[in-house]
Amino acid sequence: MTHVIAEPCVGTKDTACVEVCPVDCIHQAEDESSDMLYIDPSECIDCAACVPACPVDAIFAEADLPAKWSKYTQMNVDFFASGGPGGGAAAAPAAGGGQSAAPAKKKEPEPVPLVPLELKPEEIYQSLSDLRGDLAEQRRMSDADLRARKSPAVVGLAAAAVVLFAFAIWNNFSKATNFSLYARLGALAIGGKKPNLAGGEYTISRKLGGKEYRVKVSDSIFGARTLTLQIPAKPFGEDIYHRDEKFFAANQNQDSRFFYVFVDRKSNGTLDSALKVREFWSKGNRFLGRYQKPLPPNGELQKIYREEARKLGNKLGLMKSGA
Repeated sequence: MTHVIAEPCVGTKDTACVEVCPVDCIHQAEDESSDMLYIDPSECIDCAACVPACPVDAIFAEADLPAKWSKYTQMNVDFFASGGPGGGAAAAPAAGGGQSAAPAKKKEPEPVPLVPLELKPEEIYQSLSDLRGDLAEQRRMSDADLRARKSPAVVGLAAAAVVLFAFAIWNNFSKATNFSLYARLGALAIGGKKPNLAGGEYTISRKLGGKEYRVKVSDSIFGARTLTLQIPAKPFGEDIYHRDEKFFAANQNQDSRFFYVFVDRKSNGTLDSALKVREFWSKGNRFLGRYQKPLPPNGELQKIYREEARKLGNKLGLMKSGA
């Protein structure tokens, strides 16, 4: 059995399924002229990783393919039989079941013929006396006049540079003087590194009490310091990712790993957002995909966030034990 891409893909060609395919069996024409994507039936391992990744629900197991789209099974086969990606675009039916007509080739517009200009010699050439007069007029513009004309722009740029410099000093001073637990966790992740204009991400991982904690911090000279605290959690047992997650549940060659990921955007102890994250891996330790669902940062999640951060802070010596 293989999987088949059907009509909803026509004209869409979203490549999210290509990115999660563990065997790289989803293709289109090399010149991107094909109207849709195709699955190579000889390479597909029937892992179903591509099914939930498709934003338009165009991928089906061959046995589950709706009858109205049954012709797409042979179309996927024919695409690779005719040369695959290197064979050019394959004809794909337009949405609604009809055949898509080849676009009519536009006729190139006829070039406008050049018309010679009818100019007299005195209209083409400037006399030497006129040239000398123009040059003398230009030279009468003194250097002082030029400096006066440029000065407003120079003053404005200098003022903007001073304001940005002052803001950068204040912004980074406020980070350095923030001694909250969350700020200290962020400083520990950053270590001795200095923020730069483009910003950077810094991560520390600690295994404590059988749990793998990960603190990731984003920081830049002009931006806020944001902190992400990732905490392993037990499986949730909820259908929270995709309505076609049954394909993952039925496939026994995959393992799942669950996490809470909390985001404190200003590292001030107030939880701004939280995600439930599920990663799918094959038993051969190949990454098959990641799915997540945002959660409102309610009081219960705030409590979990503060408690886990406190435990981590105690273990790392960032606060007094029991505080």
